[in-house]
Amino acid sequence: MSNFNPLHGRIMVIEDEVDLMEAMVTYLNMEGFAADGVSSLKMATQWMRTHQFDVAVIDLGLPDGDGMVWLKDNPLLQNKGVIITTARGESSQRIEGIKAGADVYLVKPIQLEELASLAHNLMRRIRAQTTPSWVLHRMNWMLHHPSGMALKLTHSEFMFMQVMAEQTGQAVARQALVTRLGHDPQTYDFRRLEILVRRLRNKAKQLLGSDLPLETVHKIGYAFTAPIGLA
Repeated sequence: MSNFNPLHGRIMVIEDEVDLMEAMVTYLNMEGFAADGVSSLKMATQWMRTHQFDVAVIDLGLPDGDGMVWLKDNPLLQNKGVIITTARGESSQRIEGIKAGADVYLVKPIQLEELASLAHNLMRRIRAQTTPSWVLHRMNWMLHHPSGMALKLTHSEFMFMQVMAEQTGQAVARQALVTRLGHDPQTYDFRRLEILVRRLRNKAKQLLGSDLPLETVHKIGYAFTAPIGLA
C-alpha cells in the first residue's frame, strides 16, 4: 500500500547502482514521497520531459556522463531542489557542487533516514517560496496556467477541478468526486471518471504544452499537487 502524501512532492533519483537506487526509491516512497529511479543521464532527461517533479537526487559518477557537468545550466532543473549523492568528498568538490546548483551535498555511504529528512526540509523550503500559480475562474470555467495561458473547461471538468482547488495537496476520494459531479457512487461507472481525467490531462498537454500537476493516488483518488487559487 502506498504512503504517498501529495504535500511531500515527487522525487527523481538518478543512481546507476541498482540496489542502492531501489533502496532509496523504496524508502522515499515509504516516507510519503512519490519517488522514481533512473540509472543514466539520458534516462533522467527523458523522464523529466514527461513528469512533474520537485526534487532531483543526483549521483555524479554515471555511465553516460558526469552528473556535475549535466547539472550545470540544465534548464529542466530550474526551480527544482537538488540533492547530490557521491563518493567525491573533498571540500573543493562540495563547493563545486553547490555552485553547480545543488542544495544538499551528501557523501556516500548515505543514510536513507538522513536523505529523507533532508528531502522533507528541502520540500518545505520549496513550497514556502512558491506562490499560487494556477488559477481556476468560476465565472468562465477557465483554468489559467502559471505562464498566463488559459484552458477552457467543460462543466464536468470545471466541477472536478473545483474540488481539486478546494483541497489542494490532498488526496480526494473518487466517491467524493463523483458526488460533486452530480452522480450516485453506488451506481456510477468509475471508468467514466478515469476517462474525464485522461481527457483533461491530454487537453492540458496539447493546449498548454504542460502536464497538469494532477496525481493519481493509488486506491484513493486524485490530488492536485501545485498551488492553485479560485477566482
